[in-house]
Amino acid sequence: MHGLGVRFSLFLVAASVLVVIVTAEFFYRTTFEKEISAANSDIKELYETVSATASIAAFLEDEDLAKEAINGLVKSNKILAASIKSETLYYQVNVTNAINRNTEPRVFVVRHPFIPEDTLAEVNVYPDFNYIIKQAGEISVDNSFSLYMSSLVVAFVALVITYYVTIAPMLRVGRSLNKIKPGTSQRINVPRYHKRSEIGTLVKDTNKLLGKVEEQFTQERQLREEIEFLEKRFRMLFENAKSSIVLMTEHGFIELRNKAFNELVEKIGLGVRQDYGELLEELFEQPTVVKNTLNEAFKRNEFATGEFKLNTGANVDTMWVQLIANPLLTENGERFYQLTLIDISSRKQELQKLALQADFDALTGIYNRNGGEKLIAKLMNKGHHFALALIDLNGFKAVNDIFGHDAGDEVLVFVSQQLKDTIRKNDVAIRWGGDEFVLLLHADDEASVTKAITKVNEAVKQPFYFENDNNPTFVSMSVGVAFFPSMTSDMNTLIKLADVAMYKAKQNKVSAPEDYLFFAEPG
Repeated sequence: MHGLGVRFSLFLVAASVLVVIVTAEFFYRTTFEKEISAANSDIKELYETVSATASIAAFLEDEDLAKEAINGLVKSNKILAASIKSETLYYQVNVTNAINRNTEPRVFVVRHPFIPEDTLAEVNVYPDFNYIIKQAGEISVDNSFSLYMSSLVVAFVALVITYYVTIAPMLRVGRSLNKIKPGTSQRINVPRYHKRSEIGTLVKDTNKLLGKVEEQFTQERQLREEIEFLEKRFRMLFENAKSSIVLMTEHGFIELRNKAFNELVEKIGLGVRQDYGELLEELFEQPTVVKNTLNEAFKRNEFATGEFKLNTGANVDTMWVQLIANPLLTENGERFYQLTLIDISSRKQELQKLALQADFDALTGIYNRNGGEKLIAKLMNKGHHFALALIDLNGFKAVNDIFGHDAGDEVLVFVSQQLKDTIRKNDVAIRWGGDEFVLLLHADDEASVTKAITKVNEAVKQPFYFENDNNPTFVSMSVGVAFFPSMTSDMNTLIKLADVAMYKAKQNKVSAPEDYLFFAEPG
């Protein structure tokens, strides 16, 4: 009674019997209720068959037609009695017998044949429940019996097949394995017909396992000695590392930390604790970004890396670290994270300085041509609609010649400041080179551009005073505008169109000084 085959067979038989009983009972009840419901539907359909006759009989007060309708209903085995009743007409068949059986009638209203809203009579139909129930029971019993037999046959066949195909080979494999002594050359024979089945695969894998047992016993002692040696070396490396290293659980509890990590948290003012939130989120200025970056890499079963700003507070210099996170899974299924934080604050500061020098004009503080071209390319790649306004200052060469280059620099700073103060928040000012400037305006129609440039022009042409000079200097400008992408999708072409328009404005400044703004014509 304790063998796998016996227990599996008993379980399969018990499960089959239980499924058959439950299924048959459910099938019996379903069939019975379905037959009862069908009988009620049949009674309604029988009445609908004679309803027209009953309606005419009640309308004409014709007893013969009423008899024909009622007798037609009673002919059905499912109807015991029926009657029709109106103010002037009454006819019934077997009603007394039905009443003696305490049978409740189904009442159907007889409508006027020409005025459906009017009621002329009612028809009482007394179902023969004994016949209906008997018929439903017989049908349900027959169907349930057929289901019992079919299910028992299927269960028996499944039991026989399962035993000979699965249980018997597994029992033989188990007995063979029980006789084998680990470390010997004995192996399990693959059961017949199971060379490519799961049982055959299990036997082959077991034989491989038996072949490796002796080798593993021999290697175990040597591996233990090597592990002890490596553990000592790892501890020395871990404790003396310059980078901050942490081993933490998936819930944020720190299992191991080195000295560099303790110094880091002390430096940013958090103090040494065992928990800084999930994935050390309290250490970072933008913890959500850090967690999203790391979790995306973990989903791909990869180690994660990124450069993030630490949450240093107001009294500590800005600190950046390169974070390297590696998910670890133990043999017991426990998840850990190894996090390494490398201080890159100095490198980050140098990169920021280089970026500013590369993309911003040292004199005016606004974008230079290099940074401006990058910005234009970025807007084009994203498909933004914008206007490029190329500005050239009128008379700037004379300022340099008369007052010197230092005065010219003052004019450039003044103009740059006016541009920054008057353009909208989403617009950008660029020093294109010399006394040329570019405005990137988020607008795609001439009216919006004209409004924005007019505001800029009013600010630029205000009187400007050099140091130690009471005489005002006035600056004017000539502007050419081209639109992206309506005029072109190429950066060089866009700039050339704006340059041609600006040149026309410059030629026009003597004859029409107020016409300082020209729009490019599509090529």
